[in-house]
Amino acid sequence: MILLGSFIYHSEIAADVDIGCVAEIAKFSRAFNQAHDITGVLIFDGQRFVQYIEGPQEYVIALANKIALDTRHTNFTPLHQAQDITQRFFAQWAMAYVTDDDAEPLASMLTAQGDAALSSLQKLLPQLDAA
Repeated sequence: MILLGSFIYHSEIAADVDIGCVAEIAKFSRAFNQAHDITGVLIFDGQRFVQYIEGPQEYVIALANKIALDTRHTNFTPLHQAQDITQRFFAQWAMAYVTDDDAEPLASMLTAQGDAALSSLQKLLPQLDAA
């Protein structure tokens, strides 16, 4: 049996990065995630990212470590990590990509940690135009 894990973080786009790279990140993520049985969502409000990934624990941990080192964003802040999850929230999406120019919805997630971060994400999704 494959053990599933999940990870949520928030960060900010680096000052010297063209905002156009975000769509490319989503495109690359979909292909990478599909090959590694990872699902999730990437939310971007024009300045900040919130991303949730889920899948085989070893792949989720490796991907989280890789994302942390990506220079296209700064202030990488882990919000929640879970092991041995039993249910995926995004089983149909290799990587849903959501943009929202309104910064307010993501603001509520920036101070949440642990289970509160996961709960905040679940409450946030219906407010967004999901992919």
